[in-house]
Amino acid sequence: PQISFTKMFWVFFKLGLTSFGGPIAHIGYFHKLFVEKKKWFSAEEYAEMVGLCQFLPGPTSSQVGLSIGLKCGGISKAFAAWLGFTIPSMLIMIAAGYGILTFDGTSLTNVLHVLKLLAAAVVLQAVLSMAKTLAPDWTRRILALTATIILVVNPSALMQLFVLVAGTIAGIFLSRNKHAEIQKTENKIEPYSYSSFVKKLGPISAIVLFIILVTLPLLALAYTSPILEITNIFFQSGALVFGGGHVVLPLLQSQLVPNGLIGHTDFMAGYGMAQAIPGPLFTFAAYLGVMMPTGLPAWMSGIFCLIIIFLPAILLVLAVIPFWDSIRGNPYIKAGLYGINAVVVGLLLAALINPILIMSLKSWFDIIIILGLFLLLVFSRLPVWLVILAASLAGYLWSFI
Repeated sequence: PQISFTKMFWVFFKLGLTSFGGPIAHIGYFHKLFVEKKKWFSAEEYAEMVGLCQFLPGPTSSQVGLSIGLKCGGISKAFAAWLGFTIPSMLIMIAAGYGILTFDGTSLTNVLHVLKLLAAAVVLQAVLSMAKTLAPDWTRRILALTATIILVVNPSALMQLFVLVAGTIAGIFLSRNKHAEIQKTENKIEPYSYSSFVKKLGPISAIVLFIILVTLPLLALAYTSPILEITNIFFQSGALVFGGGHVVLPLLQSQLVPNGLIGHTDFMAGYGMAQAIPGPLFTFAAYLGVMMPTGLPAWMSGIFCLIIIFLPAILLVLAVIPFWDSIRGNPYIKAGLYGINAVVVGLLLAALINPILIMSLKSWFDIIIILGLFLLLVFSRLPVWLVILAASLAGYLWSFI
């Protein structure tokens, strides 16, 4: 659909305010809104975007959001989607850097716990919904369950990449007798027509990313400058980390704290806040920018660090998505998608088990809450934001029991 800049921004701004639970939960929220409710994309095409962004380094959910915007109107809409999804948590993290946020510990803990359980219910709904379309037969169900078992045992970012590659190869071999079914599925998805500017910008984005990636470390070595060192650390982290925000946070700690750019206590305080708020975890960079000596005003430093850490993800999406849509009609690509779509279901199911359920469940009563929230999401006509508000209020009242 062709969406205005303002509407795209507002849609993602509401998601940025309400999407708790980290990148996998964000993918669940996106699926519920853009596939089930608004029907902007089919389940197959959405799974393709998720699988492709899982292959790329950087923040997966933000890259999926950028891809959605790019497909719904080009670069301006991609920018609107990124801004809307990022600004709420960015403002919270900058405010946290200034030290103006104060919460009652017990009340906040209970509210966050209930929101984690809600995130688990959202991901459960997304997994079941995607499985109906993307793993409708036993061949793909077995492929999805195999991916789940592997990733539950070893949930590393490297293993995620291995499973995605293995799923692609398995799809090519397993789909030899499924060409008619694949063609039928593919015919439901109309190709996107990108402007000539977007198509030309793709290779340029890839070249710019490579040049910055190579020259920044050399400049940081040649010139002693805190802001140059910080720029290099944040850009390298955004460009080379696989696994999203949960991986980039400890990576930043290993590079910033030993160098004396930020104290361990200040880093951990922001780390805890980043885990608690909605939106992308990469907005933790805004907090770090406020706290570090860049020579810029604190708020400006926060925005600068945020842009630097997200810049590789933006360049990658601009480079890869238009190219991907030009080759996705290839018979081998179609066959690979037969497997990778099933693997995406397995990947989400594995993430639901570990870390979402493992980190969220404290008692058997929590399982009942998750099932209740799941039924509420499936059978009620309440908007997600209202369910989130009700869950937050219930968590707050729980602290008084």
